[in-house]
Amino acid sequence: MTQVLLALIDRLEGEHREVRAALAVLGDLGDAGDAAGLRAALPGYASVLGPGLDEHSRAEDSTLFPAVHEVVGRGVVEAFTVEHGEILAWRDALYEARADVERLSAVLELRELLESHLQREEALLFPSIRDALGSTA
Repeated sequence: MTQVLLALIDRLEGEHREVRAALAVLGDLGDAGDAAGLRAALPGYASVLGPGLDEHSRAEDSTLFPAVHEVVGRGVVEAFTVEHGEILAWRDALYEARADVERLSAVLELRELLESHLQREEALLFPSIRDALGSTA
């Protein structure tokens, strides 16, 4: 099971790179207030931010976190799970927005939340899990 979880973390980190690439483009358009550019760019990232983000959150919440919650702390993984719900809500707001101002606001909120979330997973959570799994291997 340890190797499966370590491989899952590797996969999740790869998905983080894809999400960051999408956020870089979309966030820059949001920063510039380029509503037309944002509308035009969104379909190109629908797979990464749509089903990709759904599956990513599901893999963490239903596979990774339950397997390691006792090692890294139930409260820690619960906080990340709560954030997944917030992230998906902002993603939905971005894609469902009818007005440009709502879309621009949603992309900036989504970028801020996701960047913080990904950074904490990579800097704190994933290394803690790797250390714990390494000590149990």
